Amino acid sequence: MKVLEMFYEDKDLVMTPSRDPKPISQVAENITVVTAREIEAINAHTLADVLYTVTGVQIDLRGGPGTQSTPAIQGSDPLHVLVMIDGVAQNFLVNNSADVGAIPVQQIERIEIIKGPASSSWGSSLGGIVNVITKSPNEDRAATGLVSTSFGERFSGDHRGELSGTVGGLGYYLHAGKLHSDGLLANNQFDGNRAYGKLQGEIGEGGTLQWTLGYSGGSRGDQEDPRADLTSKNRFDNLFSTLSFAYPVTERVDFDLSLHTSLKHLDRYDSQLSTGVEQSQLSIEELTYGGSAKLTWREQVHHLAIGTDFDHGDVRETTSAIGNPVAVVKPRLTKWALFANDTIALGSLTVIPGIRYDHTNTNGDFASPSLGITYGLGEHTVLRGAVARGFNIPPLVFTSGDGLTTAPSPNLKVEKVLSYQAGFETSLFRYFWLKTTFFRHDVSDAIVPILLANGQAQFLNQNRQRREGVEVEVKTVPVFDTTFVAGYAYVDARGRDSGERLSNVARHTWNLALQYDDRRGLRGNLAGHYIWWNAASINQGRYTPVIWDLNLAKRFFAGERIAVEAFVTAHNLFNGSQYLADSLKNPRRWIEGGVRFSF
Repeated sequence: MKVLEMFYEDKDLVMTPSRDPKPISQVAENITVVTAREIEAINAHTLADVLYTVTGVQIDLRGGPGTQSTPAIQGSDPLHVLVMIDGVAQNFLVNNSADVGAIPVQQIERIEIIKGPASSSWGSSLGGIVNVITKSPNEDRAATGLVSTSFGERFSGDHRGELSGTVGGLGYYLHAGKLHSDGLLANNQFDGNRAYGKLQGEIGEGGTLQWTLGYSGGSRGDQEDPRADLTSKNRFDNLFSTLSFAYPVTERVDFDLSLHTSLKHLDRYDSQLSTGVEQSQLSIEELTYGGSAKLTWREQVHHLAIGTDFDHGDVRETTSAIGNPVAVVKPRLTKWALFANDTIALGSLTVIPGIRYDHTNTNGDFASPSLGITYGLGEHTVLRGAVARGFNIPPLVFTSGDGLTTAPSPNLKVEKVLSYQAGFETSLFRYFWLKTTFFRHDVSDAIVPILLANGQAQFLNQNRQRREGVEVEVKTVPVFDTTFVAGYAYVDARGRDSGERLSNVARHTWNLALQYDDRRGLRGNLAGHYIWWNAASINQGRYTPVIWDLNLAKRFFAGERIAVEAFVTAHNLFNGSQYLADSLKNPRRWIEGGVRFSF
């Protein structure tokens, strides 16, 4: 831990790799942690804005605030990335997509991102994990809070408030906000509301009971496609809740029980651009519920977590199109799992074995073993290596069909991956921190679409793929209050049988930043992002320039408990064009500014 103290703070304890907090120096997986302070420094509006800056994560961040976005990790399909808030999956069961453009950031304490399969802990997650951990109640005061408002071009605005504290043993955290934009591009408007609440109290001697409730909803346009003569709009509502109980059975054994439920709704409307006539409509309703139970045993050498998960989801998908009858399908997914993950600390060596068994009613069973090793080399370097077997449950629309455009594939199997990762993390060079990770992911039973004679698409396990490459991250110590940060990811994605390179998979990704903080109230962040998409020629994508964003903040007043800060952001400072397809372009330069009042 001393090796990394210059570059990590309290975020060193991470829970996502083995589902129980442990030092980051004992994590074999390639993990990145983003804190609330880092999120504030880039004036992020949604989770998509944050993931855009993370090395190894590829995201087509087109449009303005709130635009629909899905992340990929190390060149994976976005459908292979599991996104969670408070342990509740945000992915739709029907298509496995997680709309990170709809997830607000104000309530986020930190984000833990595992790059590569995490199936031995979490099940279906072939590409990786994005785990959002929300803020806890302030334990020291009865009431603390923040009010923030910002305004930008095209009537863009982000207005937020939060309140937190502890009264008589009961802790609370409350957040509400509104994000709006008239659209920085044609048919790119957004209007959304969000709210979140957490209550936490003590039960018995050391026991904790916690309840959370979160909501986000809104309407937006998904730009225009002149070549296809198509324009789209959608309306979404996401509601989730958790109830968890933690109790120390003995000094070394803890018991955790958690329950969760989620309700998702999405309506999508596609219209002909030239005439405005509606062409098709899609409606998705999903109700999921489940729970998990876990025992954690800690002693001098072992840190063992064993448990079980259960989840059930009911889906109703309604599809209509001109000239076709309305189609309604009602698939469901029931799954349960048993897991065990250990962390064995043997001096400078840490061994991390894990295994999980998953059962599904749709695509059979799967066992996911993993083995990781970390080794502290002297006082300045940590070596890491891991091998893991992972899987991904196919979207329900692939298995059940939608009754209109997609034919059912009842014998569809889960997609599988065998993953290898190795790397090191060091501050040996005194003035900067360096992290390097090499990875290889061999995917089998990859799902591909087949066009049938009746015009429907059917999805079958007919492909093998390989994604391999390297990630490099560098961060310097502050010089004249300025820190330089750089991250580079190279991904070579090919078919294992044909050897052909896969198109629309980001091959080169760069993240660059100059961060200034004088610790007296002036902060600045100049961040550059470049991604080489290797797009199919039909997409007519453009990605030659680096996209630069400038964030400035100045604290004008700081009392004992009150602070006022003004901030301004210039997005796409030099008017660069960087997009995967010309039908979904990125905005030109736009500016916003606002003020934060904390107490």
